[in-house]
Amino acid sequence: MVPSPPVNLAPPRSSSTGYDEFVAASPQRSVFCTSWWLDAVAPGGWRSHELRDGDRIVAAWPTMVERTRLGLVHRGAPLSPYLGPLLPPGEGARRRSRELKLVEDLLSLIGPFAHLEARCNPAFDYWTPLRWHGFQQTTNYTWRLLDLSDIEAVFAGFRENIRGHVRAAERSGTTVVDGTLADLLEVHRRRFARDPQAIDRIDAAASRRDARTILIARDADGRARAAGYFVHDDRFTTYLLAATDTEVRGAAALVLWDAIRRASDRGTAFDFEGSMLRHVESFVRSFGGVPTPYSIVWRTASGPMAVARTVKRVLVRR
Repeated sequence: MVPSPPVNLAPPRSSSTGYDEFVAASPQRSVFCTSWWLDAVAPGGWRSHELRDGDRIVAAWPTMVERTRLGLVHRGAPLSPYLGPLLPPGEGARRRSRELKLVEDLLSLIGPFAHLEARCNPAFDYWTPLRWHGFQQTTNYTWRLLDLSDIEAVFAGFRENIRGHVRAAERSGTTVVDGTLADLLEVHRRRFARDPQAIDRIDAAASRRDARTILIARDADGRARAAGYFVHDDRFTTYLLAATDTEVRGAAALVLWDAIRRASDRGTAFDFEGSMLRHVESFVRSFGGVPTPYSIVWRTASGPMAVARTVKRVLVRR
């Protein structure tokens, strides 16, 4: 679920010089924790929480920050699949010891809070120090295609019905072309009343950096039947947004197949930005990817806020 925008922001501080250089070297890096992305999705409303050794950044934990009457609330950002602790590279026998200390030091740097939650990058694979500080955790999954070097083998790994949908769409005259944000939103609005939050700012920032691709599947009459919004960095192409016309089978699969081929040409892996929703999971699983776990961690330190969150969950289930 995309987080809600903050209100009554805490005094803003985004990032310092050197933050993006640190992000680029971190194993937990992604386009979603860069300063330009966070400035687009949460202008003035995020902090990088940089842990330093002298002038050198050694760890960071970017969060959106909201000031409430119960205290500060830290959470993820809109349309940002992963946003959690960022640690430095390094292996060896003492790697975990270093990471444990850095995570605990990051918590000290963040300071008191009413609530803190994060949907962490899959590369953040050891949350034990957070457990020691009262955090809870659940494991979700995304699906990834990690090796796209042999694109025909990738297609052969799709489930038979997906390959059939792709071929049927091609035979019907459906083609996939580059599109604009307006093209994607035209399809999106056929099913949803509101545009995705912050998408205008994201598109403006990403297009300037050649960090996004918008693909539109058009039928033989030129009508847009499916669309996809994909963002990419040096490692992954991520399927951020989908827009489909349910009247036409195969168009969405054709968009994904074209995006996967482009990721292969670009030299990146492909992240479906998976979903735990049953019908969505079944669709993305059909493309033959690898289920990849990631942690969602949270702690509600405020007693009244914990009660309110529990009541809200109970009401939602009814």
